[in-house]
Amino acid sequence: MDRGPDTQGELSSSQLKDAAVSGIRWTTAARVGSEVVTFCSAVVMARLVPPSGFGQALVPTILLTLAVILTFEGYGSALVQRKTIEREHVEAALLASLLTGLVLTLVAAAIGATIAGQFIGATSAELMIVMSPVFIFAGLGAVSRGLLWRKLDFRLVSLIEVAALTVTAAVGISLAVAGLDAEAIVLAALAGAAATSLLLVAAAPPPLPRWHHRELREVLRFGLPASGAGLTYVAITNSTLAIVAVRLSATQAGLFWRSFQLGVIYQEKISGIMLRLAFPVYSRTTDLVELLRFHERATRIHAAVLLPLLSILIVTAPELVPWVFGPQWAPAVAPVQILAVAGMIAAVLTGYPQIMLAAGRPRPLLIFNIGLLSLYIVVSWLAAPYGITTLAFAVVGIHIVLLVAVYAGLFRGVLGIPVRRLITDVFPAVVGSAVLLAVALPVADLLRSGGAPTFFIVAGTALSGGLVYVATLSTFFHPIWEDLLALIRRVLPLPSPRRLALPEEQMTHDA
Repeated sequence: MDRGPDTQGELSSSQLKDAAVSGIRWTTAARVGSEVVTFCSAVVMARLVPPSGFGQALVPTILLTLAVILTFEGYGSALVQRKTIEREHVEAALLASLLTGLVLTLVAAAIGATIAGQFIGATSAELMIVMSPVFIFAGLGAVSRGLLWRKLDFRLVSLIEVAALTVTAAVGISLAVAGLDAEAIVLAALAGAAATSLLLVAAAPPPLPRWHHRELREVLRFGLPASGAGLTYVAITNSTLAIVAVRLSATQAGLFWRSFQLGVIYQEKISGIMLRLAFPVYSRTTDLVELLRFHERATRIHAAVLLPLLSILIVTAPELVPWVFGPQWAPAVAPVQILAVAGMIAAVLTGYPQIMLAAGRPRPLLIFNIGLLSLYIVVSWLAAPYGITTLAFAVVGIHIVLLVAVYAGLFRGVLGIPVRRLITDVFPAVVGSAVLLAVALPVADLLRSGGAPTFFIVAGTALSGGLVYVATLSTFFHPIWEDLLALIRRVLPLPSPRRLALPEEQMTHDA
């Protein structure tokens, strides 16, 4: 990296559009590859490891998410958000990231060795110690990730993600076949984190870490509140899972984890495409008006893609869950159906932290997330003893509060986005999904009563619901339908008429 200032600051709208489209292509391709690997390994692991094993691994694997947040959001994200950076910023950020990773590793290991066993059990506490080096790995790769995001090099980031997930899947399945349960899950996650950081450093080698007081202070001015906001946001998602691990049996914790994964987290597999692009692209916009325009269009498309998929999940869950993951996961069906509603709300809200960070407002986001986290903890703690179905309803209630608070509090109060935009953002997807459910539910009941095989119930329901959803959007909500078609054309470009011309016609045209 040159010692002088980094001139890659604001980009024009056309440059941002090209970068976003290129990023969507690569990120979508990577997401497809990643999900094939992840889904196949998840199915195999669900049949090799009992629900209790997933429950024991629940809290230790949360450390992986915390590690990325506390290192990347604290240091790497500041390098992405700043309009210009110098070599000293990168050196100082890397030094702080490595030291943070080392300290957090020691803290996590100490907690696992002392007090954790009293709350989550001896096995989970031991696995916390095993997982603790994940903070060192995350600290090593945080700055390199930030440099790649700053350059909008989504191709390399996508390839690294696929490679790391392949390592995770291979290690997890190998250890599960060897007879390990929760240990296989934790060691696989640790191996994937190590592979990610090593590949990031190889792809974007940072300079040697050095102390630079002024530059570190500039990085931390954004990084500390951003890290705090990211930490509270992750805690919001994971606090319920942690409470389940404390208040319920390992088996019940494993069942709720599977339900939460299918109903809420799996929609983030697609949301991850938007999230991967949102912060670096938003940070390069020229002003707040352009930033809000990017976010509004992305939210509409996002809701239009995810809400129908979650609607189909609600209808087909009784067959899909035990068919895919095994009969031991059948008790998760009802919570999956309930939590899919929370997943719909989460899909609409995808990217709200990124737009706040890109607008340079991490402190209001941090304060907002602290209040939301408090609500999550209290409600989850009170609801958990009544069972995972009651807890699922509680999570949906919290997401409804979150939806109103984001649009009425953060968007209107801080960024000046009118609350009525909530209607325009979700109305086409909500109406289309309602029509989908009105058709898919009786179709599924008819196939079940006729004794159709599971595959035909799932496929028939999805096909009929999908067709009526497409018909609804294309007939009554033409602008969003055109946006979806345009996105498909940009991600999967079709041959142009000229490209299909005969050789002699091409020669004449060139002449």
